[in-house]
Amino acid sequence: MWRGMGQAEIDTLIASGQIERVLPDPDTAREDLAMARNHIKAALMIADVDPTLAFTGLYDAMRKSIQAHMRTNGYRTTRGLGAHIKIGAYAEATLDELGIGEHLEEFEQLRITRNQSEYSGIFATGEDVAAASGHAVAIVEAIAGAL
Repeated sequence: MWRGMGQAEIDTLIASGQIERVLPDPDTAREDLAMARNHIKAALMIADVDPTLAFTGLYDAMRKSIQAHMRTNGYRTTRGLGAHIKIGAYAEATLDELGIGEHLEEFEQLRITRNQSEYSGIFATGEDVAAASGHAVAIVEAIAGAL
């Protein structure tokens, strides 16, 4: 199980009911990472046709790679509302040591943009996709390298 600089934060997330301990599942984590990489490839292929869908795919690639880190280390979000926010809180607590802090800082803003595209009629642009692709590649590959 992962024991890093953010263990106190992880313990707080557990105590507050945002995440819970489970058996580590590295096999499913590898599948999550493979899917995350495929999402990036697919998003870049469709970016000119449908930038909002491409943006969502890039966001999902980041989220699934963080989820892979969680699975490998024996954590998952608890059921209920706010799963994406909980994944972001886990990322902040554990992944900064991978040297991707600037990309993790953007993850929350990308989550908000994705949420607005789903629920508020605000759509991603080609510029949004270009920015998100750099963050997605950095996060996915850093996590893949760490696992």
